[in-house]
Amino acid sequence: MSSSSSSSSSSTVFNSIAAILVNQFDVARDAIAPGAALSELGLDSLSLMEFVFAVEDAFHLRLPEDRLDPREAGITLGHLCEAIEAQIDCKLDSPMAAQA
Repeated sequence: MSSSSSSSSSSTVFNSIAAILVNQFDVARDAIAPGAALSELGLDSLSLMEFVFAVEDAFHLRLPEDRLDPREAGITLGHLCEAIEAQIDCKLDSPMAAQA
């Protein structure tokens, strides 16, 4: 089981995102899949930005727009998970950054 650590962290991130969508934005659970585009979730542009802020708050990080712009067409929940995981890895790899 230890060999699936990256997929388990990925599913943890995805499950957290799914919970935010269901609980805070009333998105149907069956509409939530890694391949689902953010634009297909039924969120207007303001709700989409609020969703990204809620995700950032949940993970205690900020997603730089050059890494992921939620207004860009074709961004999927899978892309969002990858961007979050990259930011988490970046924070873990640079402990000195927190002191700067």
